[in-house]
Parts: sequence; structure tokens; C-alpha cells
Amino acid sequence: MMHYTDLTGLAGVAFVIVSFALRLPLATRLPEKHRIALAVALLIVVMLPFGALSAAEFMRGITGDLSVPTLLLLALAWRKPAAFTASQRNLVLGAIALAALALYPFALGLGMFDPYRLGFGDVWFISALLVLVCIAWLRRYTLLVLTISLAVLAWSVGWYESNNLWDYLLDPWVAIYAIAALLKRGVRTLRSIRQS
Repeated sequence: MMHYTDLTGLAGVAFVIVSFALRLPLATRLPEKHRIALAVALLIVVMLPFGALSAAEFMRGITGDLSVPTLLLLALAWRKPAAFTASQRNLVLGAIALAALALYPFALGLGMFDPYRLGFGDVWFISALLVLVCIAWLRRYTLLVLTISLAVLAWSVGWYESNNLWDYLLDPWVAIYAIAALLKRGVRTLRSIRQS
């Protein structure tokens, strides 16, 4: 029997697969009712096993469990008009990029300090996140508050197999996306400054 952490991990990966499939040109031209029906059908198809594995299990083997910010940002991308302003999304992308640059090099052996260890329930790390959320709440950075709060909530109930908070806050895919998106915006801003 499948453990619930396997189901939650597979559901996240299936959601990503369906989301990308619905962004294909053929799917974007469909009326809203047909898009919803297609999404449900695709969700069932990617969860059904073909041979030994389903498409979701195969992709989960490649990507691992996806972080809460990945799923939240993807869910928000479905909303038209956008639920949050561009500055709110940029702030979350900046926080993700900063966290990735602070975590991955050190976790991979640069220096003696390993910040990944803090994710195993370090009181100071959780307290720092609480302070960050409180500051973001006071400054009305709702998307940042929502992202961190949902990640900590998922970690506290054991939503995924990992018991490290970093795995709920960050994954390599969202880190790559955040850094690339910020670099792209930076290049675009520099070009517009040079042209004016």
C-alpha cells in the first residue's frame, strides 16, 4: 500500500505535468469547461501506471518532491488576472534565489558550515523564519508570507517524506527558475536604461 507521503509527492508532480500540458497551444485555445475536463483527464492519465511506473512516478524519480513555492507559484500562474502584483512575485523570486545561493554552495561542500542541517528543526532557523514572516506581514508582502507559512505548515505535518524544512522551502527547479527569471528581468531593465 502506498504511503500518504508518496501520494502527496506524486500529486505535486502530477499537478506540474498537467499544468505544463495545459499551457500547450492546442490546450490554450479550448474553452474553460473543456480545459477543466482535460485537466481532470490528464491528471488521471499521469497517475495511472504504464508497466511498472506511472508518468508521475517516473517524473518524481527525476525531480524528487517539489517544494511548496514551486507548486504555489505554478498555481498562481493559472490565475488571470494575476492574484499578486509583479513586485510581490519578484520579492518571492528574490527570496528563493537568495536562499538557493545561501544554501546550495555550502550544502555541497563550500566551507565548513552546512545550512541544510538547520532544516532539521533548528529553533534559531525556525525563529528567523518567524521574524521574516512577521516583517513581511507588516510590510504587506502577502505572497512571501503565504509561501513561507504554507511550507512550514507542510513540513510540520510531514507532507513529504523529507523531515528537512529546506526541502519544503526550496528545490533546485524553483531555484533555477527564480535565478533565471531575475537575471532576465535585470537584463531587460539594463537594456531599457541604455535605450533611454
